[in-house]
Amino acid sequence: MNMLPLRVNNVTKIFKNSKGQEFKAVDGVSLDIEPGKIFGLLGPNGAGKSTLINMISGILLANDGNIEVFGLDVKKDANKTKQLIGVVPQEIVMEMAFTVEEVLYYFCGMYGVPRHERKERIKAVLEDLGLADKIHEKARSLSGGMKRRLMIAKAILHKPKLLILDEPSAGVDVSLRQKIWSLVRRLNDEGTTIVFTTHYLEEAEQLCDSITLIDHGHVIKSGKLKGIQQEFSKNSIHFELFDRSVAPLAGVVEVGVEYEYPITTNLATDMAKLTSHYNHNLKSIRSEAASLEHIFLKLTNNGS
Repeated sequence: MNMLPLRVNNVTKIFKNSKGQEFKAVDGVSLDIEPGKIFGLLGPNGAGKSTLINMISGILLANDGNIEVFGLDVKKDANKTKQLIGVVPQEIVMEMAFTVEEVLYYFCGMYGVPRHERKERIKAVLEDLGLADKIHEKARSLSGGMKRRLMIAKAILHKPKLLILDEPSAGVDVSLRQKIWSLVRRLNDEGTTIVFTTHYLEEAEQLCDSITLIDHGHVIKSGKLKGIQQEFSKNSIHFELFDRSVAPLAGVVEVGVEYEYPITTNLATDMAKLTSHYNHNLKSIRSEAASLEHIFLKLTNNGS
């Protein structure tokens, strides 16, 4: 049976503030994550993303609803689900007194990696992350970026089927961010389903197949990234011509050196209509893809 890597069903988490008042950090959230995809959970700081990740990984228990990982309930089958998930938390949690090798050897044991495979597995992961020369150094002596990479190493040692990264590039420089993106893509190419939270909208645009936008604990939009962008795009197609004297298609408006055509049916149909009419005279053609920032502002009523 083809189980979904992750199913979150109407999950709610309630906390109390310093005055004893209850508030819902996550409020009735539902998600279905398809296998083999890179999925982005987006929203501003405080939206409830990390709380949701902590419930998926079993650190927190939901007040209502249920979460399944490959068909297993994270409450009832906690030990089994933890073998299937790798989690990179937002905070750097490290056994600072141990060497890099000792830290990873310990986690190999935690995840059930066979003893005879551990040294080779550790070596391969460290080479992947550019940490091979740090194997005998104390974790405390690593730079912030290297500690972040060691956190990722811990999470992928047991070759999880589902990898969850909570704000993986928060506080890292551009170079390391690009390396993390590259690793995420490669792991996904090898069959790992990836879920990551971010408030960097450009990160989601670079990596994601599908996204869910979350704000104040609520899902405000979910779906395929391209579909959502098309939904919020300006309803027009822009194009340039080699020969500007050609007879125009009805509805085409001249805008400087470009032409604009309003989308009246749907993007694919109207694109085909334009290419059929202008044929080899088309110099360029494009639709206006809305940025995720624009979409989020619209959905939270902060945009015009």
